[in-house]
Amino acid sequence: MRGAYAGELAAVGVAVGVAVLVAVGFALSPAFAWASDEPGALPRPAARQACQSVSRWTCEVAHALGRGVNLGNALDAPREGDWGLRLEPELLDRASRHFQTVRLPVRWSNHASADAQARLDEGFARRVDAVIDRLLAGGGFVILDMHHYKQLTGGPRHPNEFAVDPAVAEARLVNLWRQIAARYRDRPPRLLFELLNEPEGEARDALGDVSGLASRDRSGAAFGAASAATSTAAPARALGGVRWNRLAARALAAVRETNPERVVLIGPDDWNHPRGLIRLRLPPDRHLIVAIHSYDPFDFTHQGVPWRQPVLPLGRPCCDAAQRQTLREALDTATAWSRTTGVPLHLGEFGAYREAPMESRAAYARMVREEAEARGIGWAWWEFASDFSPVWDAGKGQWVEPLRRALGIVLSP
Repeated sequence: MRGAYAGELAAVGVAVGVAVLVAVGFALSPAFAWASDEPGALPRPAARQACQSVSRWTCEVAHALGRGVNLGNALDAPREGDWGLRLEPELLDRASRHFQTVRLPVRWSNHASADAQARLDEGFARRVDAVIDRLLAGGGFVILDMHHYKQLTGGPRHPNEFAVDPAVAEARLVNLWRQIAARYRDRPPRLLFELLNEPEGEARDALGDVSGLASRDRSGAAFGAASAATSTAAPARALGGVRWNRLAARALAAVRETNPERVVLIGPDDWNHPRGLIRLRLPPDRHLIVAIHSYDPFDFTHQGVPWRQPVLPLGRPCCDAAQRQTLREALDTATAWSRTTGVPLHLGEFGAYREAPMESRAAYARMVREEAEARGIGWAWWEFASDFSPVWDAGKGQWVEPLRRALGIVLSP
């Protein structure tokens, strides 16, 4: 199986700057090896992550993920289009053409039966099929992410999201993955699974505020105003520590029934922040990558977001030495954990809300990119074309500059 996976990756020519693995039968092109379109810039060799606990294939995938982007606020909305974005073919093609990896957040939980079996809605599943296949046709990696399973952790549900009995919420996650894995068992190995976005635990945000924690998916226009009037509260149920470790192991076992070697991403609690790694206990499995998220410095990246109360004041710049140190400490925590455990990392989300000063947003994007790449960690910007921090303006049909340049995205001639 490993040789087949390796050969398929070589055949599509995924462009990454990683080592040639003759032993498993493939060579990866260095064409996109941390490339930059800055004047005079040359590709530089990427650092290597610790991989002693994973397969050689998994290690190379971790390094091949490279520069990526999230297609957020579309299939992870309660219904596609609810948050102002639909994944049209042109949008999918542009994302897959310019990024090595596309992370695809999907709210499967709202498109399945409410009972423990969580039977998938076939119409919605076919829509996801079409998106995945279009992205895979671009030749890069796709991370299929279970996003916004609000019924699992409790708290306010989004408008158009139905209630689920807490007694069956965990079984639904396992059965959702059993169905999803079986559905995509024959897709190329460039399709990766991510078991759950941002397990919430009993975490606090970087400013020590529980109520301030919220995903970047919910835009002020699409969610913020509506949620106050129409969201339905449910008792909060912490998904962290032992509970998350046990549930992740069950979900992974369901995946392995049909996908014994597909690479799977599992993140820590505390919203996937490296702080949560101290509590993460991975199942014994040699095909895992650990997903981390960082929005450090938080008071910069989340200034002005309407769903955090109190709203953080606008006008805070980035990035001074103290702010860079905050980010470095988070990434250093992650890399130290990775060296100890031998499991590589992927930075699945970072971004800065659109109300922050643009010059500082670009400085932040460049800072995180450089710090991640210096550690050999692939990344995915949040997000491509919605309204938290888009790098593509779908309305105007143009790149958002200088964010595009700051992320090092090279435009085809």
